[in-house]
Amino acid sequence: MKSLIFAIVVALSAISIYTIDVTSITGNSIQLSSFQGKKIMLVNVASNSTDIDQMAGLERLHQLYHDSLIIIAFPSNSFNNETLSSAQFLAWSLSSHPVSFPLAAKCDVTGTNAAPVFKWLADVTKNGTASAAPRKDFYKYLINNEGVLIGIFTNEVDPLSEEIQSAITQ
Repeated sequence: MKSLIFAIVVALSAISIYTIDVTSITGNSIQLSSFQGKKIMLVNVASNSTDIDQMAGLERLHQLYHDSLIIIAFPSNSFNNETLSSAQFLAWSLSSHPVSFPLAAKCDVTGTNAAPVFKWLADVTKNGTASAAPRKDFYKYLINNEGVLIGIFTNEVDPLSEEIQSAITQ
């Protein structure tokens, strides 16, 4: 009974993801509220990560579901795999791993200096679902079209996996 009451209290006190803005890699504001009605996938990335090939899978996922899904990638050195600045990451991405989905400015995704959206993901009292800070690069978070965190996929889950595609199409 206590856990049910806690779950109800957490759900009622959750903060909407649509109140969070993200700074793009070019310095512009990305208002998550502009994506209401679409699913959002948030992914922390790093150019020196062993999982960097997932960028191509994320781009393919974006192409497959562009009408119903927005992907935002967040370059981060939180796991010591990103030495490039935001500007360098953008240039590197354009030449090595071009993507057509938004890239956020380089940011921390863990700890006290984590970007607001990753603080939201890491705190059940904010998102109403789970406390799930990334543990490695290429953690993928799926938010449904109502702003609810519905999926957390580790770096071991390929972006084009049946598991992710099923969660997108449900």
